Amino acid sequence: MISRYINSWLDIIEKMNNDNTYKLAWGRAILECISFDKCYEEEGEYVFIKFEDISECMIKYYWNQMFFFNLKQSPSKVPVVCQETQKLIDEYKTITNSNIPKWFNEGIKLLNDKLYLKTVKKVAKTLHENVAWRFKNINGKTIDIYEIDKKNNLVKLNYSAALELKEYSIVLSKLLNYKWAQLLEKFNYAPKITLKVNGISQAKLNRESLNKYKNQLLKEFKDGKIIDFYTGEELTMDNISIDHVIPWSFMYSDDIWNLVVTSKSYNSSKSNSIPSEDVINKLKERNERLLEIVDNKFKEEIKISLEANYLDKFYRDCRL
Repeated sequence: MISRYINSWLDIIEKMNNDNTYKLAWGRAILECISFDKCYEEEGEYVFIKFEDISECMIKYYWNQMFFFNLKQSPSKVPVVCQETQKLIDEYKTITNSNIPKWFNEGIKLLNDKLYLKTVKKVAKTLHENVAWRFKNINGKTIDIYEIDKKNNLVKLNYSAALELKEYSIVLSKLLNYKWAQLLEKFNYAPKITLKVNGISQAKLNRESLNKYKNQLLKEFKDGKIIDFYTGEELTMDNISIDHVIPWSFMYSDDIWNLVVTSKSYNSSKSNSIPSEDVINKLKERNERLLEIVDNKFKEEIKISLEANYLDKFYRDCRL
């Protein structure tokens, strides 16, 4: 039987005013800190979590969502945590002279330690002032699921409560992710938002190799000359790269009708940039040719994309 304490968390998540992502990220960060021992015990009676550790978790969530998937966290005013996270992302781009996304756990290694720690403290202060107490406040009533040690900037839980949260962390995290995705869908037009929200803390992407599409895409070049889709230049076999025209970070999938042959250098420099309308029209024409020459297992996918006008639909959405 689910305990009264876990039921309190379920009640908070269910009745939460789902108008911003702060509380959702806060709840998920607490669960992560407890699940991965980013906390400390006091004589088996209490468990304490530092605001700075919660801050780091939330910066990680927003970094991965904003940098990798370009997901807006608000329809208008950008939340403070997102503003501070964006500054870190911008600093990373400046240091690396690249717009190619990196997961938080890798990108953060290149940032100045003082800048990062300053950001963590600033976010922690915002959480202390505006989020910690709001999370457990439902319809004007405070549900006592943790205490806040204002003097030492700590979240304090009973040891038994922390053990229960650890046991139910997966279920509670999935509920928070579901609410988060529901909210993001109101002002983001990207596909597969739920999958993107679920994956923001994993620090890895299970991207499949695109080699299985290479031979199909090369069938277009019957005279032996391999032409770069974007530049029109002839390519050698050792300088071939397969690229997503509409960025992978938006689509979050590999679809042959969105893949083209280009050079390795162009693919690297293109990063997550949104293509022009001329490129989309050129890709439509390419897909009509490709439909006639690919193996049967790919024909249906391309045919459906043309009939349903996927390119126009996703291109419009990624520009919004």
